[in-house]
Amino acid sequence: MRQIRPWTLNDATALFSWLFLGHTVWLLAGTTSFVSLILWLANSLQFQEWIAYRIGKYLTSATGATVVFDSAILPNWKDGKIRFNNVRIYRMPRSEYEKFERHAALLETGQEIPADEITIQDDDDPLAGVELDDDEKDNEVLKKWMWYDLVIDRVEVTLSLIRWMDGKGLVQSADVQGVRGVVDRRHVRWDPDVPYDPVASRHQYTPGDFELEKLTVEDLLVTVYQPHGFRPYPISIFQAQLDRFRKQWLFYDLLCATSIIGAFDKCLFSVHSPQLEKSVLEQSGHIDSQKTGFRSHDIYHYYPFKKPDPNGVVVGGESTRFGVLTDNDMRKQGYKRKSRLRIDGVNIDHINRGVEGPPGWITSGTVDISADIYIPQEAVEADSTELLRQLVYELTDRIELSQPVILGAGNGEEILVVGGQREEKPKKKKEEDTNAKKFVMDMDFRFKDTKASVPLKTPELSYLNSAMVRPVVGYISRNKAIVPIKIRLVMDLSNFDGSWTLYDSTLAERMGEKLGQGFVDLTLDQQERNRRLKRIGFWSIKEMSRNLISIHELMRGTSRGFWSYLGTGTA
Repeated sequence: MRQIRPWTLNDATALFSWLFLGHTVWLLAGTTSFVSLILWLANSLQFQEWIAYRIGKYLTSATGATVVFDSAILPNWKDGKIRFNNVRIYRMPRSEYEKFERHAALLETGQEIPADEITIQDDDDPLAGVELDDDEKDNEVLKKWMWYDLVIDRVEVTLSLIRWMDGKGLVQSADVQGVRGVVDRRHVRWDPDVPYDPVASRHQYTPGDFELEKLTVEDLLVTVYQPHGFRPYPISIFQAQLDRFRKQWLFYDLLCATSIIGAFDKCLFSVHSPQLEKSVLEQSGHIDSQKTGFRSHDIYHYYPFKKPDPNGVVVGGESTRFGVLTDNDMRKQGYKRKSRLRIDGVNIDHINRGVEGPPGWITSGTVDISADIYIPQEAVEADSTELLRQLVYELTDRIELSQPVILGAGNGEEILVVGGQREEKPKKKKEEDTNAKKFVMDMDFRFKDTKASVPLKTPELSYLNSAMVRPVVGYISRNKAIVPIKIRLVMDLSNFDGSWTLYDSTLAERMGEKLGQGFVDLTLDQQERNRRLKRIGFWSIKEMSRNLISIHELMRGTSRGFWSYLGTGTA
């Protein structure tokens, strides 16, 4: 063009706009490819170490944990991802960090850890024996929050600038492989005089919190150290796949994972979609398929000599409106799928810590847990027909007529009222939407080889009085295999908004309450069976004694016949 005429301002502006618009579209649509090209150019110009250092410094300032990249950041052109190799993430005092490194090196060579380097925790001063540098003494987060040191072999991520502009974080998906490390909570303390508030403990949402569309974890192994002298135990994940992983709904997304296979304290566990449609309650016959609710657990229906019901006791009858949640019923009530959690042989000391009632009185034993988690359908995943129906309802509610007009097909299945009941229908519709957003969880607990002790102070519980404490403790300690306790938990989804653990979601509190009710029901059941057995035993002894006396009199000839009682017989 310059040979024909000189460049004008319009030509330069058009070229600049074309380049700017093209790169902007490329950056928005292909953020991962754009960043991969920049990393490739930086690696070609020998800037890879500087890029890794700057990214590590940025992540350190943003997360509060020290992030170090031991190798260059490489683009994975084949899979369209960015790869990070040999990533180390830690937050702990430098002295403890160096101590853990020395201990790991000694254990790899088969040597023992020196006795003077073993930290003994003191309840009065949990940081006793920990050397803090000058810049660490004023760090309250470092002194009160948990410490961790994680080494990740490989991390592959995909980026999306559109999601970052929407406040969902820059990372769209992540694949994590080869995680090793420790999680140290031995110095964490809390004031027992201050009541625990689960709502205040939940995470508050801030724009930019990560919301991954997909997370894959393979080969994870960490060792957890708990406070108050609790033994260290390993947690491993062999393979995990989550279709969604959000910081605000972290614990809920873990429960709703597509699949997780691992081990907790050397006990295998799994989260998966069950092959069978029946739930853990329905498999044992506790739910009548012909009815909508539970069969009543009535101890007076037992025959006196009948053994305890092997199906166990069911707690949670207040949720009978859900009934049997088959695949069709799940979709009708707004649930998209069911996830099953199973873990066997868990030591009881993981469950009785911080729990009131009979579950907290158990001192030793193991438990097998099976749970069915019904995952509600999100609003964005709702059926298009249902969304259209809601839109029509909203439009008809806004129409004002002198008299209401009823529209329908004539078969009575579904009618539409135009211009009437504008105040009652939204209220009912809102109540139905609230009911559709319930978190439903069916659980089956099987305790084995349990021992319990009488508490020093009887807790103030609605289902338990002081007279039942010793019978419940005796029942737990006397039975090697306790009859299964099955519970159903129904919670609002708002309890999981910002929760990261069992406790701040109030799931542990509700579980402990239902388990306590189950133990009380089993104890009352056994007492009633023993009482009826004694009555039958006394009646049997009485009848047997009378029959023996009659036989003895008959053999000696001293028995009196029928006519003797009439006064017509001879002496």
